[in-house]
Amino acid sequence: MATLPTSTRAMDDYFIRNWYDVKAEATDNILESNVIYALLKEKKRFVQQRGGQFITRTVRYGEDTAIDVQKGDTLPQGEPELKTAAQWTWKYIAGKVQRNIFDDQQNSGPTKVIDYVADRLDAAREAVTKQMNTNMIRAFTETEVERAFQGLNHLVPPYVSRAAGTMGTISRSNTWWQCKYKEFTVPMEVNLVSDMRNAYNTATNHQEPPNVIICSQTLFELYEDFGLEMAQIIKDEAGKLVDLGFVVLRYRGKPMVWTSGLEVGGKEQMLMLNLDYIDVVYDPSMWFDMTNWKDIALEGTRIAHILSALNMLTVQPRRHIRLYEA
Repeated sequence: MATLPTSTRAMDDYFIRNWYDVKAEATDNILESNVIYALLKEKKRFVQQRGGQFITRTVRYGEDTAIDVQKGDTLPQGEPELKTAAQWTWKYIAGKVQRNIFDDQQNSGPTKVIDYVADRLDAAREAVTKQMNTNMIRAFTETEVERAFQGLNHLVPPYVSRAAGTMGTISRSNTWWQCKYKEFTVPMEVNLVSDMRNAYNTATNHQEPPNVIICSQTLFELYEDFGLEMAQIIKDEAGKLVDLGFVVLRYRGKPMVWTSGLEVGGKEQMLMLNLDYIDVVYDPSMWFDMTNWKDIALEGTRIAHILSALNMLTVQPRRHIRLYEA
């Protein structure tokens, strides 16, 4: 006859085994439920780093110089500083799966245990999804000591904060470590498309153009109202993002989507990003992985956690531009 400890361990194993059976699908559901993560995933911007105290990148910021010379001139000399190191710390997200031994007993029958386990695991997945989405658009902060990973407002800060604090431990006061900015021209209904054209060209600078546009819902709808008559602007009817349920417009062939919470102080915002220079770095050894079960002292409660280690970064802020309403 099975003892209570044996039954508890069996339920522990059942939860863990079921989580790892659905982990890949659950991870996809988490990342594909948000249009920004879906874009990053589609562009293959989730990058693995196993372990290490920090996430580091080499940043090129300087440039060498040449001069015109003639016979008798002194030739240029000196080795300029061209590169520096940027450094990010790991950030962690923890979701919980909690259960009670009395619930275990009541749901231990074969007709109930499957729903019991699925319900608790779904609740944990939904909680992690909510936190991931919150972090992606959380408000800008100057320091990098927060528990949450860097979201869009940290990679491309609001205009008033463009030179504030640090990113990758490098001061944003360095002009080469800043994004580009353009203020919307009022009325936006009339000037939205021309402002977008100017910002796109400014960010491109005859080099690499933005490849994703993210804006607030209001701007997205303005673009639908006033931009869709132009021949080069189309609405996607197929593709991965559309298959996931997102509405996708196009500007100069680049996908344009909207997300809630992008406004700053109630003002409309639009980000033109080059995702080739944005990475979500994660540790595959701690990526939506479940811990062992633990007792909560003097209670009939068991708890396990689902942990992820990650951070988001960009090494070339100049590739991105923020359009903002003053």
